[in-house]
Amino acid sequence: MGTGDPDVATVTAKGQITIPSRLREQFGLEQGTKLMVVPTDYGIVLKKLELPSVEEFQQRVEERAETVDLSIEEVTQLVQDARSDDR
Repeated sequence: MGTGDPDVATVTAKGQITIPSRLREQFGLEQGTKLMVVPTDYGIVLKKLELPSVEEFQQRVEERAETVDLSIEEVTQLVQDARSDDR
């Protein structure tokens, strides 16, 4: 699974790094791309998250709406609960 010679990135005072341009191009990393940061015994692994588009998300919700009986208030509460869990 070699991808060539390693590159070096420097961590800034704010904890940010710049991913080298050739790797951003190779892996399709654009501004706003979400990456999962996974600690391992060997170091840190970055994994690109493939999030659905708004249209795909709406379609998924519509498909599940037929099988799940929740009110809009219950859905709103579930979203708020999930958001508070992320903090």
